[in-house]
Amino acid sequence: MTAESPSVPSFVKALENRDQPLQAIKAGREALKQFIEYQFKQFDEGAAVAELVKERATYIDQILKRIWQHFMPEPNTAALLAVGGYGRGELHPYSDIDLLILTAPDQANSEVFSQFITFLWDLGFDVGHAIRTVEECVIAGQEDLSTATNLLEARWITGDYELYQALKKIWNRPDFWPSQAFFQAKFEEQVTRHRRFHDTTYQLEPNVKESPGGLRDLQTIYWVAKRHFKASSINQLVQHHFLTIEEYRELEAAYKYLNRVRFSLHRMKRRREDRLLFDHQQHLAESFGYRDTPEKMAVEQFMNSYYRNVQNVVKLNEILLQHFREEIFCTNTPIIEQLNSRFKLVDHYLDIQHPQVFAQFPTALLEVFLILQHHPEIQGIRSNTIRSIRDNLHLIDNDFRKDSINKALFIEIFRQPNGVNAALRRMHSYGILAAYLPVFKQITGLMQFNIFHAYTVDEHTIFVIRNLRRFFVEEFAYEFPTAHQIAKNICKPEVLFLAGLFHDIAKGRGGEHEILGADDALAFAQSHNLPQQDCALLSWLVRHHLDFSGIAQKKDLSDPAVIQAFAELVKDHQHLDYLYLLTVADVCATSDEVWNEWKNALFLELYNETSNMLEARSSTPKNRAKKALQTQERAKDILLKRDLKSTDYQPLWDSLSKTEFFSRQNPNDIARITQLIYQADLSSTHIYLQNQAQRGATELLIYMPDRDFLFAHITHALDKLHLNIMEARIYSTALNMTLVILYILDNDLHHVSDQAILDAIIDKIKHQLALPEMEPQELKPMVHSRRMKCFSTPTEIVFNQINQKFTELVIITKDTPGLLSRIGYALKSFNIRLHDAKINTVGEKAEDVFLISNTDNQAITDKAEQEKLSEALLSLIEKATQT
Repeated sequence: MTAESPSVPSFVKALENRDQPLQAIKAGREALKQFIEYQFKQFDEGAAVAELVKERATYIDQILKRIWQHFMPEPNTAALLAVGGYGRGELHPYSDIDLLILTAPDQANSEVFSQFITFLWDLGFDVGHAIRTVEECVIAGQEDLSTATNLLEARWITGDYELYQALKKIWNRPDFWPSQAFFQAKFEEQVTRHRRFHDTTYQLEPNVKESPGGLRDLQTIYWVAKRHFKASSINQLVQHHFLTIEEYRELEAAYKYLNRVRFSLHRMKRRREDRLLFDHQQHLAESFGYRDTPEKMAVEQFMNSYYRNVQNVVKLNEILLQHFREEIFCTNTPIIEQLNSRFKLVDHYLDIQHPQVFAQFPTALLEVFLILQHHPEIQGIRSNTIRSIRDNLHLIDNDFRKDSINKALFIEIFRQPNGVNAALRRMHSYGILAAYLPVFKQITGLMQFNIFHAYTVDEHTIFVIRNLRRFFVEEFAYEFPTAHQIAKNICKPEVLFLAGLFHDIAKGRGGEHEILGADDALAFAQSHNLPQQDCALLSWLVRHHLDFSGIAQKKDLSDPAVIQAFAELVKDHQHLDYLYLLTVADVCATSDEVWNEWKNALFLELYNETSNMLEARSSTPKNRAKKALQTQERAKDILLKRDLKSTDYQPLWDSLSKTEFFSRQNPNDIARITQLIYQADLSSTHIYLQNQAQRGATELLIYMPDRDFLFAHITHALDKLHLNIMEARIYSTALNMTLVILYILDNDLHHVSDQAILDAIIDKIKHQLALPEMEPQELKPMVHSRRMKCFSTPTEIVFNQINQKFTELVIITKDTPGLLSRIGYALKSFNIRLHDAKINTVGEKAEDVFLISNTDNQAITDKAEQEKLSEALLSLIEKATQT
């Protein structure tokens, strides 16, 4: 490129003219710009990224040499070194350039060095730099692992070569990161970094560089090899018999692939970018040549390829780092403990007795994990055993799966009191799960292109089992106290863990995965000779694993008919307990953002109400009227203890008698609300805010003179404050007053604790309610989040007849800011009265349920009226989602 580009000689010539520094900067920027465009053109034409990143490093070397010569006086006793990725001789288009200016102890050219670095910044370089003597490098490196790692990769560019040679010798000093200390520090650094990404390669928006299985894991192998063996490349590990030819090819292929992805990100964004965000994935899938098929979207195919490569890196990273540990920490007399004819312990790590163990005893491929469960003191598996497991996966064939001993061992892993989660995670990582269960192989690395799930299907499944296991462990009882208490009474934990394994096993096949998965689970249970009752329970759990969450978040849990129907579905406490635990574990395993106290309160309410219903099943099921009378009696008792007589509040209760107030609120809430409003001025608006810990939300209560379409006004006000309505109940009383009860959360889906926001809520609602109308032009276009813009969610609107009074309106659409405000406006426009609302968000999708009527409190049964309302809602929503 240097010979071809007219900008390079122009830059050199401009540099020589010291009277025109701005001209030199302009020429330099042009040269760099032309070189990037040249490389992008080469990339688009199919050039190998490995060559492009080396070419860029070489090109930048030449530029820096020219600039160094321009600024540095002669004689010069300083050296310019490349460190970091640049030191390895690799530079992506917009990567930063890490430099070390190495000086002699008596050199005082700080002003010259400052001018040199400033000039690089002026050219547009993102420069990380340090100016040190050799001894200062030693001190800085001893204090900071990253600095030491940079020094390990130092490469001479220009200047005093003898200084560079002196720097290289610091690695011979006994006090400068000996192999053991360096390995342990780099290993712990990797563990910490992996923890930031939840120890999974399968995050849906991974970081190509930093996530587990990314480029940093490959570099960690290289750093340790370079420190211990003085290796200049991973290839040299083959010569040291640390890596087989096949493994080297896997690593090399993954390295090339990840570098291509990273280069593509820089090419696409025209800046440094290492995150595979949703919108990036779609562009890259297209540029890598993937196209949508009826079975899989292009982006899902692309990400499956990405996950395969990073998983290879993770597996080989584990093998090699374990191998390094054995080599670097080896003693002359290893501690060996015999376990049986197939396994032994070597320095507290599990090892096979000889290389042919798995070939001669294929069952040992499962026995490995049982041994680890039985011996928690074992620190891990030796590298040659991990390698042998991977090399013998082909032994897990149909005959292996049919073998009764293997079946028993597989089930036994799930029955152990300890180590279930660790065993399943290892079995997944080493490929055992995918080999033993062909149906699991189909979901391995399967991406779901939505923001509800943060992980691929297989990784989500492993997290579900992890969550289920924690319910049984006393140490984690504080996380989910109710789940822990329920788990202690579970008789067959293995059935619960197997339900976690199979609950999403049929994802990606088309059709309803819970139905297909239930068939798979039943076939598995029967083939593994589980008792008939366990077979039925396992299949039932998989079939209904979505029902608990759906009912809790979408249905009116105060309605005895809803609870009765669910109680009939679960049949008994055993099914209820298992389903509750599976549901909580499943929801919590989707992403960190899904679970909150509001959802916890809903799940507990459904569990408790259903449990009570099951206990009272012999009596006549309650209807709303009977429940309302019983609730009133209990509320009266509470108020009497607070010195409030029924004559004081009877007018209020009489005014609410024809509403659903007494059947939808619990006795404590009725008593509390009664105390707040029974003496209220009927000509004024009263607004109350309270954090309800038991519901995990802030309660907004409004009691005011009758006014239709309050929901539209209130949602409009709360939307401006970026608050989320989770549930709304509206009661029109016989005193010509309206009682509105809403439960709201902040943007992080927590109750509102900031007093300034609480005050702002009251002020904003008062202002909104003072307005006679809500003008349509106030509804501004919605602003979608970065992630939301990546998804197209078709809008579905369904009307269900509940009874003569109410119609259920179900709206499923893309979740966007201001959605409820728009829905409220549409209902107002059609003179629709809202009585109840359940707001549920699943990732990018809103699944909201509204209980509506006309202004005469009659159900909306006219199909033409429903059609007009549906069209209006669609119009408002689609206009919003197009922005």
